Amino acid sequence: MLVRRLIARLLDWLLVLVVAWPLVHEPVLVVACAVVYDALLLRLNTFGKALTGLRVVGSASGLSLRRALTRTLVTTALPGVGAVLVLVGLGWREPALMAGLGLQQPWVVIGEHVTVGPTGWVASLLLVGGFALLVLSAVEALDLRGTRTWHDRKAGTAVVRLKVAANS
Repeated sequence: MLVRRLIARLLDWLLVLVVAWPLVHEPVLVVACAVVYDALLLRLNTFGKALTGLRVVGSASGLSLRRALTRTLVTTALPGVGAVLVLVGLGWREPALMAGLGLQQPWVVIGEHVTVGPTGWVASLLLVGGFALLVLSAVEALDLRGTRTWHDRKAGTAVVRLKVAANS
């Protein structure tokens, strides 16, 4: 079950990356698109979960919007922010991201933007913080007890396998 869940998550992230990156070309906005995609489709079924035969279900009262958002923040926003922090800590030079963080200078020298990326302890802090969020996300996702991980227990959800209809 854990492998199916990880494959489903990877497929969902790849779908969002392939669709959103050419449109927005900005890591922070790609993460935002992934959060919106996950939150909106969680109550139905995401593309990755549909392909792997999984579905997120709530308690007997159903999967409320609050539970879906709680689950999405832990499963999508947390690792997404971690990935963005790692990219920035490594010196990612995406103009819109750097300008948004106040790290890009407006000069133009011989037709090229001169950027000032994070250096020293700021870069190290961003890199360590990003890796910490990614490790936390991985540990949290691997805390599987039956059909429920930690984020499922906190949101009151479970991931179940869809029954395959038998041909009669």
